[in-house]
Amino acid sequence: MAAPQNFVSVSRRPPDVEDYIDILRRYRSWIIGPTFAGLVISVVVAFFTPDVYVCSAAMQIRPSVVSNQLLPSAINGQMQQKLQTLDLEILGRDNLITMIQMPKLNLYPKERARYTVEDVAEDYFRKNVHIIPYASDGSSSGAQAFRIVFSYPDKNVARNVVVELMTEFTSKDVVLQTETNTTTNNLFNDLVKNAKDNLEAKQAELASFSSENQGRLPENLQSNTMEVQSRQATIGQINQMISGEMQRQNLLEANLNNNKNLQSQAEANLTQSINTPNQAVRNTNLTNIEQSIQAKHQDCIAVENRYQANFPDVVTCKEQLKLLEDRKAEIERAEPAAPPTSTSRVVLNSQAQQELNKLQQEERNIRAAHNASQMQVSIYQKNLAEQMANLKAVQDKIASSPQVVQKFSQLTNELQMARDEYTNLSTKRESAGTQQSVQEHRAGEKLEVLEQPIPPDKPTSPVRPMWVGIGTVMGLVFGIALAGAKEVKNTSLKNLKDVRAYTNLPVLSSIPLLENALLVRRKRRLAWLAWSSALIVGAILMSGAIYYRMVMVPAG
Repeated sequence: MAAPQNFVSVSRRPPDVEDYIDILRRYRSWIIGPTFAGLVISVVVAFFTPDVYVCSAAMQIRPSVVSNQLLPSAINGQMQQKLQTLDLEILGRDNLITMIQMPKLNLYPKERARYTVEDVAEDYFRKNVHIIPYASDGSSSGAQAFRIVFSYPDKNVARNVVVELMTEFTSKDVVLQTETNTTTNNLFNDLVKNAKDNLEAKQAELASFSSENQGRLPENLQSNTMEVQSRQATIGQINQMISGEMQRQNLLEANLNNNKNLQSQAEANLTQSINTPNQAVRNTNLTNIEQSIQAKHQDCIAVENRYQANFPDVVTCKEQLKLLEDRKAEIERAEPAAPPTSTSRVVLNSQAQQELNKLQQEERNIRAAHNASQMQVSIYQKNLAEQMANLKAVQDKIASSPQVVQKFSQLTNELQMARDEYTNLSTKRESAGTQQSVQEHRAGEKLEVLEQPIPPDKPTSPVRPMWVGIGTVMGLVFGIALAGAKEVKNTSLKNLKDVRAYTNLPVLSSIPLLENALLVRRKRRLAWLAWSSALIVGAILMSGAIYYRMVMVPAG
């Protein structure tokens, strides 16, 4: 059984410039071969790829000839929206299919033979046509113009397609503006009519509410408050007058009672016997009148304590007291002191008769004043009832005023909103009508050609020198990668540097590699044959591709 071998892992030494040169010399065929293959393949692909011509034209939206002060323009901010609308209209599938099948264009005949016309429109035509907004400075931000770009192998057909698209844009723009203005005008007419009906309905509702709530509206609040205050003051005055009349009636009733008492006394003194001592009769009359004076004096004191000195009841009481005092004075003067006599003759007392007549007249006056006071109290009470009823009605108006004010404010706001909406829509309708009139006179915005389409002199793609260069570089990179991979897999010692580095032994001398001369010549012949064949085949392929593009395929 053989002894196990111990393998030692040795890391590669870092290569230097000579090592890289040796690698390139050893693997030059692995590098040159892919490079040449990349050159041939890129030339064949570049020249067999058909030419693509890009034709373009520019169109702009010409602003309205009417001044912006007379007719504000809405072009700013609407360019992109207008382009999107026209783009959807013109580059729709149905319109693209129609253009593809036009005899004067006859687009994509080979593709139409292999695919359906719908697929050709979506996969070929739509991908090759572009609508690009742009400004006069070349930027696409805020552009008021746009460019129509179409790519096609035939430059004349590309120009015809651009011309057709420009015609479509012009005609569709006119139709779109006409339809838009007509639709907008009709729409605003309907909106204004509805807004007017709504405004009239709100006005009628507010007028009906105001009629039903007269005196409760916001403008009546201050007058209602002032009226309440006025009626409350009037009611207070009426109450004071009723109270005064009631007090006067009480006083008149007291006076009437006193008068009745005095009349009773006077009636008792109408006749007297002649034998009755005069002094006794005098004393009786004086006693009665003094009692009346004393009672009246007490009444006056009571009235003065209740009212002021100039109050009518106080004045009346004092006058009656003065009359009684005057009566006492007359009795005292008419019947002076005399010795008592006795006579039995009955005579009429004229003084008592006069006093009785006077008291009866006072009674009639007191009753008349009492009746007048009662009538005045009735008038005051009737007026008070009316004032109270009116006050309650005004207070009811004020009590219900918050709800009425809230509803009135709501109706007023709704009316104002309806009026604003009607005014706004009327203004917009007038603007829409003006826009339609301007469009009918061709004075508004319209599309016009900014740059005519010109058939391109040279194809845009493919860029054949760039394709060939890229293919060659890619082949070179691939060849270098193959050479590097071969070098990594080859672990043999290639030169004296490897021997010294990996054996750590001194090298005394080296013997060159000796090969069979016949084998060496055979390898060289095979290598030259292979390279010659590859060069010939590559040259034929490249020449054929160039001949096909330059001679067999006519210029677009």
